[in-house]
Amino acid sequence: LGPRGRMPRPVPPTADPTNLITAMRNTIRVRSRDKRTFHAAIGTRDMPPEDLAENLDAFMRRVVGKLERGRFNIQSAYVKTTMGPAVRYL
Repeated sequence: LGPRGRMPRPVPPTADPTNLITAMRNTIRVRSRDKRTFHAAIGTRDMPPEDLAENLDAFMRRVVGKLERGRFNIQSAYVKTTMGPAVRYL
């Protein structure tokens, strides 16, 4: 479990899980391992387009802010559903 990044989080039996649930709902998990590409879920298919655009914008701002050269480190970006075609974003 540990080497694959799947360590369980222990929650004490008396702790209120609402804070943990809220944090998990507001978190996007990004993993790239040893590749220069990465994938992240930014929403669901039934979400309004405005919410998806807001999530994508917040995600890109965060990623660009963490990169050494900012936007110049990103060659391209695509958005797609699980089984749908990819649409170029950048």
